[in-house]
Amino acid sequence: MAKVSFTKLGLKKNEEIKTIKFNDIEIEVKQYLPTNDKLALIGNVINNSHSTNFANPVLIEVMGSLEIIYAYTNINFTDKQKEDPMKLYDLLNSSGLIDAIVSAIPQVEYETVIDGISDTIEAVYAYENSAMGILNTISKDYSNLELDATKISEKLSDEKNLGLLKEVVTKLG
Repeated sequence: MAKVSFTKLGLKKNEEIKTIKFNDIEIEVKQYLPTNDKLALIGNVINNSHSTNFANPVLIEVMGSLEIIYAYTNINFTDKQKEDPMKLYDLLNSSGLIDAIVSAIPQVEYETVIDGISDTIEAVYAYENSAMGILNTISKDYSNLELDATKISEKLSDEKNLGLLKEVVTKLG
């Protein structure tokens, strides 16, 4: 089989943009998001919706939808508008704008992002509940415990505190 030079393929990144109209305003929707941008989007969703031992599906939906809109469209939001993600999501969702944008993104592209979010969440929780994740958590807790032990030792070296401790121990028997 003859080898083909990669450069002769003439490949170009998909930079196609689809324009939709919503309330008589034209909105640009990217048809492809580069992999690094997808990874950043997924990371933002995880970081903004992650809580220990529980993946809240509503929060994941909210943050996922917002991050998709931020990454795929030319809609500009102020910091003030982004301060309350639930309020922003409710406005975008109830107006039908989220559905309009999602339907303008190619299905394979959209599913890649959604599957990436879902798979990453599963991986995070699988790790956190694995022996390695549990040991890592204990290790972090232990380092905090050392700081507390140092403070306790310092407080016990104070004669007043030591006297109080002896008094309490004596009363407890």
